[in-house]
Amino acid sequence: METFVPLYISNECDSYCVMCGFNHSNSNVTRKVATIDEIREQLDIIKNHEKVSAVCILTGELFSPSSRMENLKLVCEAINVAIAVGFEKVFFNIGSLSNKEIDFIKNTVIDLSKIVLSLFQETYDEQAYKKFFGLNPEKNAKADFQNRIDTIYRWISAGFSKMDIGVLLGFKEVESDIEELISHALRFIQFNVETYISTPRIKNGSVGDNEYRLILNKIHNSVPNAKLIITTREKIEFINSVIDLVSVVSPGSSDICPYNRGQYISNSNLTSQFVIDEKRLRPFDVLTRINIDGPIRYFNVN
Repeated sequence: METFVPLYISNECDSYCVMCGFNHSNSNVTRKVATIDEIREQLDIIKNHEKVSAVCILTGELFSPSSRMENLKLVCEAINVAIAVGFEKVFFNIGSLSNKEIDFIKNTVIDLSKIVLSLFQETYDEQAYKKFFGLNPEKNAKADFQNRIDTIYRWISAGFSKMDIGVLLGFKEVESDIEELISHALRFIQFNVETYISTPRIKNGSVGDNEYRLILNKIHNSVPNAKLIITTREKIEFINSVIDLVSVVSPGSSDICPYNRGQYISNSNLTSQFVIDEKRLRPFDVLTRINIDGPIRYFNVN
């Protein structure tokens, strides 16, 4: 069993995903980009207060070359700070990447062995993708369905060997997406890629608990060498009910820089990608309530 904590450092986004609080057209969100000092403080809290030494850096996906590069520079700086202060694994999720952007990462990040590209296809149904994630790739980077798939192969071709792929559950039927996701993962494992799989589901979406258990069970049995992630979008009781099927529990919040040294972390509807609860249990408290025998890797509680 492993863990990592998500750290959202920006909610600026040029995409138009229907179900996302970061949607560019959402006038109710308060846009925020963390400073490097704020990021450094958040990483200190995650590592020394929450006792977790793996993190995922997240932002929205931007469109213009200049804004994409500015965002990428901040993300790489955050990754380097995390590695420098002792984080053992650093995921990052910022959208599709060009060859030029991948080269920038290769030339900037101080320890490439510690990073994992997290990039979810969301759905493998191209028509559904256009409906929910955008129609015009000339104005919306995420609207380019094929570019999102191709990014993963560009990443592997550049010599990287750690990936987190996934689909979003709850806005359409899921059976075909799960089949495609399994096929995708098996391809990477054949090339000795350390493969993580994420299947987050939308709160109050169309996938109920029983169906979700069946989905997790199918992926677990079909791709036993992949690491299946479950996040605290899910209640602790549900996580414990499927703990034998997953390899990673990721506690945290989709708010911008939400961590503090108090009892709860923030999940405000003004700044979060999605809201589960206005007040959320801190990662340390979540992880100590997970029912497993043995240690959780990257949770340095002792």
